[in-house]
Amino acid sequence: MTLAADLEPVGGAAAREDRSGIAERAFAILDYVANAGGPVTVADIVEQLGLPKATAHRLADSFVERGFLLRESGRKRLTVGPRLIDLALGVMRTAMRHAPRRAILNGLVHTIGETCNIGTMIGAEIVYLDRVEAQHWPLRLQFSAGSRVPLHCTAIGKLFLALLPQRQSAALIADLELARLTPKTITDRGRLDAALARIRADRFSTDDEEFLTGVVCIAVPILGPDREICAAVALQAPAARMSVADARRHLPILRAAAERLAASIRHD
Repeated sequence: MTLAADLEPVGGAAAREDRSGIAERAFAILDYVANAGGPVTVADIVEQLGLPKATAHRLADSFVERGFLLRESGRKRLTVGPRLIDLALGVMRTAMRHAPRRAILNGLVHTIGETCNIGTMIGAEIVYLDRVEAQHWPLRLQFSAGSRVPLHCTAIGKLFLALLPQRQSAALIADLELARLTPKTITDRGRLDAALARIRADRFSTDDEEFLTGVVCIAVPILGPDREICAAVALQAPAARMSVADARRHLPILRAAAERLAASIRHD
């Protein structure tokens, strides 16, 4: 059974009410899975949303068929699918590139003189929502909005791992493959735990050539209306121009920009 079948008209006002009810249930399922912090079962959906079991199974199957949800291999648990991720990414990129936010990012690059970006966590990766390149330097880093980077070896990635609720963070860390991308990449879980503890205390994160040799980065959180991390703003530069110690001198400017970005989100 498909979502289209659930939405088939049954006539007049009753049809409109039925379609409205199904649409509300469908969005409720997507919202619940997207915000669950990990895979869920249809039984979880039934219990949390109070839906009829048959309806929950029918809608979940339809979302899996269309790629909005994924079913874990060999298991019955559901998680977000590629089409839902792409939808969320499109919405967030549009929101972040809203004129006032782009102006904040442009101002940051003008003040610091290095590339700055805004990123968030989608699935188990960091996705750049917006990025402004420093224009006047011969060495530039060729990324773009929509680029995806790992969690364990990037400044924004480690910031999310440190500041997310403990249960969600622990689940992500347990599933991470700590791939070595440079000689400085942290591949030991004990060292990663120690780094995340420092980030929680300091409220900023660095990447000292851990993702790309010759590139350093520093990031601070952007807090949503619930005062939890929803995105981050980062400064990125070639190590030949800026060390991590030099990057730390820009923390006050980065934090001020993050607060302005957070305010713009809360006021939407």
